[in-house]
Amino acid sequence: MPTFFFVAISIVCCFLLTRLPGLTFFIAILWGVSLIGSALYLDKKRLILLYSINLVVLYVLAGVSSFFFYLSFFGLAGIVMGLLVLENKGYYEVQKWGIIASVIGVSVFIFIAYFGAADLGMEQLEQQAQSYIGESIQDLEAKGMFEIYAKRGITKADFEEKMYSFAAVILKHIPAFYYLQSILVTFTMLLFASWVSLKRDFGRLKKRPFSQEVMPWQLVWVMIAGLLLWLIGRSEMSLIYYAGSNMIAILVPITMYFGLAALIFKLREQKTSRAKWIIIPLIVLGIIFPISVIIFLSIFGLFDALLDYRKLRINE
Repeated sequence: MPTFFFVAISIVCCFLLTRLPGLTFFIAILWGVSLIGSALYLDKKRLILLYSINLVVLYVLAGVSSFFFYLSFFGLAGIVMGLLVLENKGYYEVQKWGIIASVIGVSVFIFIAYFGAADLGMEQLEQQAQSYIGESIQDLEAKGMFEIYAKRGITKADFEEKMYSFAAVILKHIPAFYYLQSILVTFTMLLFASWVSLKRDFGRLKKRPFSQEVMPWQLVWVMIAGLLLWLIGRSEMSLIYYAGSNMIAILVPITMYFGLAALIFKLREQKTSRAKWIIIPLIVLGIIFPISVIIFLSIFGLFDALLDYRKLRINE
């Protein structure tokens, strides 16, 4: 029964991935949960058979290019984490190798997309973006929007320049969006699989409370490397600059997550009345100066990883 159930669920997910691209993020999470959750019920032979069936079905439904995308971004991490769960590895060991698998998969995809595949290359992305902006500008002009903008001192030429510049910056940071999407899906699929494990009382995939989450200290040095590349290439806006800015863009949400965990831990140590006087100003600052709060949480997460403010690594 479990074998048939997981085969059916995972195949349905593969079908939906290829038919509902707008919901890829959510369907990929469900697919990953089925791949990881199946390892809680099946033995090694049946698990490998399940994964093989999934890959064949996805290849038939999606074709070569889309199959490679789904496998690189989501499938590889789900399969790796499922095999580690089968070996009874802990939550954070599974998470670590799942994220490493997702980073490797996306890296291979990006390399081929930017330097190899003609239908996925950077030039095609730029052409599509320019075409879309050109059509949008024509629509705005037809609706008379530039007459309104002109009254505010914004000419059509200025608007076009800003739009194309903004699109160029976004395109340069597509790798960061790719990595963040894959990492977030990997993180979430394991989180839900952990919830299923606890509900079924398997006693596996136990996760620490959010306030006790600690960022791996190695990521601090990745952030430092990104900042160095960003500073070195800033004068010429070279490939080095964008490599650094992409690394920073990937790590900022991660450091914010762990910074928020450390902050909540510290607030819980305070008296209730004192904590309120800290939380309220932070909420107000977050609304008025969101960038400042982002920087604060990121820095707090970075220093917590290095200095262990919460003393959670003493035993280690």
